[in-house]
Amino acid sequence: MKVCIVIPTFHEEEISRTLDRLAAHLEAVKHARFEVVVVDDTSEAARASIRAAWKSDAVTLVVMSGPKRGKGAAVRDGVLASTGEIVFTIDADLPVPLEQIDAFIARISGGADVVMAERPMTRNLEDPLRFVLSRGLYAFQRYVIFGAHVFNDTQCGFKAFRGELVRALAQKQAVDGGMYDIEYLYLARRTGARIDRVEVIPNPEWRSSKINAWRALRRDPKDLLMVRWRAIRGDYD
Repeated sequence: MKVCIVIPTFHEEEISRTLDRLAAHLEAVKHARFEVVVVDDTSEAARASIRAAWKSDAVTLVVMSGPKRGKGAAVRDGVLASTGEIVFTIDADLPVPLEQIDAFIARISGGADVVMAERPMTRNLEDPLRFVLSRGLYAFQRYVIFGAHVFNDTQCGFKAFRGELVRALAQKQAVDGGMYDIEYLYLARRTGARIDRVEVIPNPEWRSSKINAWRALRRDPKDLLMVRWRAIRGDYD
């Protein structure tokens, strides 16, 4: 079984630390072949540095130039370039313990089409702005996109998909920014996909957040309204 892990990056100064941890874990997993696809929106010098720092012979590394249109656009390019039976989309800060990779593969092998990590809804209490943003996003996705309570946390950057399904989702993807997760989940539900939700305790944050709150406030509602409008017009049919 081939498993691809897509990681979007943009000015990730600690990416070598991320990749070292990831490679060390994947090398110990014997029931799958792994390919790590890094889609970098920074520069060719940064991409060359990522390639030079890679130490694993057992895990294949692919470093791609990103489209520089946002995180979602980078993920789209990485997903469409993937060839694995299972495809993960994982944030560069490795938000949950890597043992979940093994657990998510087992769930896909057991019949799930999508497996998503969900963090506690009480997270970010120490950061009032991020907490308010997360609760606002929860309300938006519940009432505007899904029309019901479906997910507690759509934005944890740790998800696994059946490869054929996620490549089909990426072909329909319109969101270039950070709300691509919600678009993928919305489209997956429309297909009748089995989506397993896994409660996780996130890893402690070890580098500063890349989320620009004010940019998110300007861009994310527009992207979510676009998803809703495209659905109404039948663009996803």
